[in-house]
Amino acid sequence: MAINYLNSLDLNKNYINNAAIQNLAVEPTADTPGQIYFNTVSQTLRITEEILPATNPKTYQWVSVSGDITSLIAGTDIDITNENGPTPTINHADITRSDTTSTGAPSYGGTFTAVDTITTSATGHVTAVNVKTVTLPADTNETYTLPVTAGTVTPGAPTSGKISLTAGGTGSGVKSTVEFIGTSGRIDITSVNQNDGSITINLTDDVSIVNDLNVGGEINQTSTGNENSFASPLNMNTTKITNIATGTAAGDGVNLGQVQALIAGVGVFQGGYDASTDPGTPVISGASNIALDQGDYFVVTSDGDITFSDTTVSVEVGDFIFASAAITASSNPASTEYTFVIQDANIAGAGADDASTEKGVAGFDSESFTVSSTGWVQLKPQSNPYGAKVTLDDGGSATPATSPCTRSESGGLTTFTIDITDASLFGTNALASNVKAEITQIASPYETVYVDVARSGSGTISFAFTGSIASDVYAALLVYV
Repeated sequence: MAINYLNSLDLNKNYINNAAIQNLAVEPTADTPGQIYFNTVSQTLRITEEILPATNPKTYQWVSVSGDITSLIAGTDIDITNENGPTPTINHADITRSDTTSTGAPSYGGTFTAVDTITTSATGHVTAVNVKTVTLPADTNETYTLPVTAGTVTPGAPTSGKISLTAGGTGSGVKSTVEFIGTSGRIDITSVNQNDGSITINLTDDVSIVNDLNVGGEINQTSTGNENSFASPLNMNTTKITNIATGTAAGDGVNLGQVQALIAGVGVFQGGYDASTDPGTPVISGASNIALDQGDYFVVTSDGDITFSDTTVSVEVGDFIFASAAITASSNPASTEYTFVIQDANIAGAGADDASTEKGVAGFDSESFTVSSTGWVQLKPQSNPYGAKVTLDDGGSATPATSPCTRSESGGLTTFTIDITDASLFGTNALASNVKAEITQIASPYETVYVDVARSGSGTISFAFTGSIASDVYAALLVYV
């Protein structure tokens, strides 16, 4: 969307870099001297020219802006249409070429021809073609027999098996041997059968895995008296390890049953505690209290008071109640047998930075904040006490004045002047030099427009438009700084 300027734009003798003229496919009405655009259909630059003799109102016509080329002449292999303009079209002329095809199926020792090189001119035309004759080689087929023999076996080294390739047929091949060699601790050549030409490859009795081992099924351990050692974590891929014996030494692993037996009845979360009635639910005070182990705890789900044998304790939602020691049932415990962790006892404070400011309970002014049922605090939209919106009209000419704005026309300009010292704006001592301004349309899409803005040395700011501008079309957004 273009920016709407309602006054002339003075670039103060500066350049417009990388500018483009307005592109239009349909020619607009010529009504302004010097108006210019680019016609995308005729591909010409168009400018208005006054028709003489001058009439009132003046009339204009569109003329094309052209250079000093008057026509184009076709050259070799070049075609030109509309050579005298305004828009010549230049194309490469059609070139006629006759192609021929041939087939062939040469045998061993036969020949065929192929294009070897093509030479072109600077303009891409083919100027020379070199054709090369290619001779195929004679028949070089070889046949081989593949006898199997045992390889050399060195004590302590992997065994091996050999396949010997002996040339036969019409060729003059060279005898060659392919030897399959095992790897210590991993692959072994277990047997070599010369009769059926087979070599058997198997794992060694003791296998060393160099990198990862991925097992799709179960791993079965049948040996006794040996311990397994893992140098890196064992990934069970979300499956269970079953049949684990009960550990007895400090470094032994333990099974689930052993773990449950060790921690049973110690420091267990007992659920929520409702303190809305005294005694609460479940009963942890008075002569009918329940039994608890040391470390057992509750989370308060409803506010209330708890009466103990020594004092009354107030709790709120979110507080923790811990049993400081084992408490027997119906023992009427004192409050000192419990530890109370109050979650929000502090009142929030104000400070210069995060580290030095007290955190805690706080309330919020409903004029400025909203708080949801889940505790989400948001700031309401705030009006700017140093900002104002003024409709550009002639309300100041009424008696009494109905707005701090006046309107006047002179010398082809419409000027709206706003008194910023008006009580509805920034007050008696306001200075125009401290006011920022933006002019927008009053109606949708509320586009920002650009006009001449001038400020007096005291309390008025004026906006000058070219031509006659009616009231109630634009508004000024003012900010006092």
